Amino acid sequence: MSGKHNRSKIQRDRDLATIAELRLKGWTQQQIADYLEVNQATISRDLKALEQQWKESSLRDFDAERGMQLDRLELLEREYWQAWERSQESKQVSMREQLRNAIASEEGTTAGSGRVRMSTRTEEKIGDPQFLSGVAKVITERSKLLGLYPDGQRDRSAEATLKDYLEYLSAKQDTPDASADQ
Repeated sequence: MSGKHNRSKIQRDRDLATIAELRLKGWTQQQIADYLEVNQATISRDLKALEQQWKESSLRDFDAERGMQLDRLELLEREYWQAWERSQESKQVSMREQLRNAIASEEGTTAGSGRVRMSTRTEEKIGDPQFLSGVAKVITERSKLLGLYPDGQRDRSAEATLKDYLEYLSAKQDTPDASADQ
């Protein structure tokens, strides 16, 4: 081994690429040192530098992936909230009933010998609880991704609160409006 001293940055970068390839192929530090004509201590330092680069790269990749997943969850949560808002909107329902051979036109007038009865009513909505359930799932997934649940444990109180609220909404939807009885 003749030993290379004071490698240029370009040469070191080339050596690092070669060291990485040979190490991944199972070569020992001494075999790599002999191949590159440097001492084993140089290979040891280069391997430490490579491991640090790999670690930083994997952390950056992991952080980028986590960021992308958080962006997806944010979009999904926004969609759930918009769907929740839409599910609470009142809806106008028009009905057209044809009586005895009547033919209704677009303007509501009739032709023929019968009559057409038209009515419009407004349906009040309290919202579809499935969308709130979706929001809760998104919050849970985001919390997991951010590591807010130690050892995989979850705070069940938020789920219990949501369950109680969904039961309340369901019961409210199933019972007739109290003001309609008066």
